Amino acid sequence: MRRRFSKNIYLLGLLSLFNDVTGDMITPLLPAYLATLGMGAGFLGVMEGLANSLSNITMLFAGWLADRSRKNRSLTIGGYAVSQVSRFFLAIPIPGVVMAARIFDRIGKGVHTAPRDRIITDSADKARWGQAFGVQRSMDHAGGLIGPPIAAWLISAYAIGYPHLFLFACVPSIVALVFIAPAIRERDGHAQEVAVEAPPKLSWRALPKPMKIYIAVVFVSALSTPSELFLILKMQKLGLLPFQIPLAWFLMTLFTMIAASLGGVLSDRWSRRRTMGIGWILFALVYLGFAWNRDLHWSWLLIAAYGFHTGLVEPAERAYPALVASESARATVLGWYYFAYGMGLLPASLIFGVLWDRVGPRPAFLLNAALTTLAVAGLFFLPSDRKMNRLGEG
Repeated sequence: MRRRFSKNIYLLGLLSLFNDVTGDMITPLLPAYLATLGMGAGFLGVMEGLANSLSNITMLFAGWLADRSRKNRSLTIGGYAVSQVSRFFLAIPIPGVVMAARIFDRIGKGVHTAPRDRIITDSADKARWGQAFGVQRSMDHAGGLIGPPIAAWLISAYAIGYPHLFLFACVPSIVALVFIAPAIRERDGHAQEVAVEAPPKLSWRALPKPMKIYIAVVFVSALSTPSELFLILKMQKLGLLPFQIPLAWFLMTLFTMIAASLGGVLSDRWSRRRTMGIGWILFALVYLGFAWNRDLHWSWLLIAAYGFHTGLVEPAERAYPALVASESARATVLGWYYFAYGMGLLPASLIFGVLWDRVGPRPAFLLNAALTTLAVAGLFFLPSDRKMNRLGEG
């Protein structure tokens, strides 16, 4: 039976899946872990702001290096390896060490993301890029469905401490690096070799105009998107128990996985701009809900809706810059997208954490809901992806 997509896409999905089993056994527990070390929302905001912004800044340089060196596979596997090694150090219960480990974990993500996305576009037809990203993102988030229940079971059944849990969590990603990563290939067999072009420039002026507009819109969107860990923190304030934390993360990831395939199909068949717009409007509504909600039961619904928004927009957000880019500079342009996102993420988590500590969670949620509406408005200035498709075909 013929596969819907190339083997590369499924292998990259499996690598992401096992990596996320590890990551999602650890990440949702970080606020509670830091609380045992005497750290609160302010420290969490600094840590997540630095980690996520440096991750996305790294994606720009990794994408540019991938286009120049043509070593997408090596950078992809190397980035996953950096993340895995860093996670071992999370088991050391010292705030500074935990922050450093989290930052290097995210830098590893920065190294592998743009080269991995380039392999995906090389391994699928242009008309199905949204669906290809949807498949990879669905498999990635499937790992988030496996990891949190295991963590919840270990905490509730064995009262395992956070450091030991983090060490145990590293096993799945090590297995993936040893057994799955070696089977990934640089380019899929059906991809056509293009004429040798000049190496891409890491220059703002070299970007196509639609990409410059897109970067501005993405920056505003990221500025309104602090770490998901603040949602977990809000639920803890409403009475979420320690063993329930991974389950809340599980629910969020389940709806992200469900929506990723839908988002990929809508991106290809309907419109990438409209798909992003719907997802961002849902984000704003979720944040308004968290701002006013005082009931833990409603929070479960809100975090599920947040997960659905994430899955809906991820394929479209990645497919649009890939469409704008030339063949020889695709990883670089994808890197610019992640760079813009990272530049917004740093102040997003920092501002959110400071507002939470000094004013309260409600103003923080309301501010980010308002910023998201600005990002939605910015989409009206973005050239339609259908028009970009016609230009590319001409």
